[in-house]
Amino acid sequence: MRTILVPIDFTSTTENAVKLAAEWAKHYEYEHIILLKTAGESEFDFLHIAEGHSFVNEENINNLLERTETLLNQLSSMITEKAPDIKVSKVLSDWAVTRSINEILNNQPSVELIILGSDDSASTTTSYVSDNIISIARTSPVKTLIVPNSYSYTPIKNIFIPCDVKGIKKLERLFHHKSLIQKQDVRLQFLNINTHEGEDTSTDKKKELEEYIRLHLTEIPSSIHYSYDENIINGILNFASSHETDLIIALPGRHSFLYYLASRSISEGIYQNTHQPVLILK
Repeated sequence: MRTILVPIDFTSTTENAVKLAAEWAKHYEYEHIILLKTAGESEFDFLHIAEGHSFVNEENINNLLERTETLLNQLSSMITEKAPDIKVSKVLSDWAVTRSINEILNNQPSVELIILGSDDSASTTTSYVSDNIISIARTSPVKTLIVPNSYSYTPIKNIFIPCDVKGIKKLERLFHHKSLIQKQDVRLQFLNINTHEGEDTSTDKKKELEEYIRLHLTEIPSSIHYSYDENIINGILNFASSHETDLIIALPGRHSFLYYLASRSISEGIYQNTHQPVLILK
């Protein structure tokens, strides 16, 4: 049973991720969605504080549990309204979100995709899940889809894939999903970004990349682009904004978002993307 896992909290950011999960399941033949609520959030964030005081007693805890159950039921109903044939499971975990996800993945080998809501300029509250995107995306052994809060689902027609001519074998991760891509009416756009001004990509490397893509993706319309930008994240986002893009696929290697998440100073790169979802392949 092909399964999507969606960690949730009490924000519109993860609610939007659940809406996207329902649409994604319908279009890409998933049969099961797991909603995960963890205890990583402090109950103080959600308890009513009167006159500057709050007492974490049994009544407060019960109120929080009731609110959590209500949230899970509302999100479950949201999925079944959009996709009645999709099975929905609700999981409450006392562990932190990363450990909770890994535990589910160990016990549920059918999970093929994690969908994470990401805060953006449209977010009015801070999402606990969004705060943990980096750790989840880096440790997850399955592909991860990151969805900006303001994103609304549209059919995926134009897929943008940043790639590195010096590491074209990384594209093998994409070819593992070739059978799924072929079922869809999509167009692939590959982009190599040169970070050294005046140092153009060699003709041999361009030819090697073009032949590699043509060999493995003969049946799928595609184009290859080359550009210069000292900051690869900026180059990626500028290309996405100036070309029709419905989905960005991040591959391992120098052009991957995860490559930059290793540096905290530019770890916000993924949040700069306020329009398109990012699918991180593993």
